[in-house]
Amino acid sequence: MIFKIIKPVLSAILQIALVAIALAWLLNSGAEAMGYRWQWERVPDYLAFYEDGEWWPAELLEGLIVTIKLSALALLFTLLFGLITALLKTSNSVVGRAIAHSYVEGIRNTPLLVQIYLLYFVFGPIIGSIDSPQRYLP
Repeated sequence: MIFKIIKPVLSAILQIALVAIALAWLLNSGAEAMGYRWQWERVPDYLAFYEDGEWWPAELLEGLIVTIKLSALALLFTLLFGLITALLKTSNSVVGRAIAHSYVEGIRNTPLLVQIYLLYFVFGPIIGSIDSPQRYLP
């Protein structure tokens, strides 16, 4: 019984390890063919540094912290928008269902690049979070 559970897990771990080894070999052989030398000894300088008797996070850790905060905030807003939309979709209100339907179809039928463009160049200057791009034109 336990072997039926462990066998697929071990198989998956073995497959992942083989893919990782093949990828590492491919990257290393490509770098050697180009005469490139990986400079891994420089990475710790960008993780943390010691100053005034204290350890401080460097660029990579600060970037990781910002990424985690931004991801958590995006998850919160996504859950909020999704919950509100789901509640509107299941409501008895015709107006609520129409708003939810138009929102879902508008997001679903618009490419992500167009959405990012609209958020940055159209809605950003309107809400004041981003300077107007026309300000920088001659």
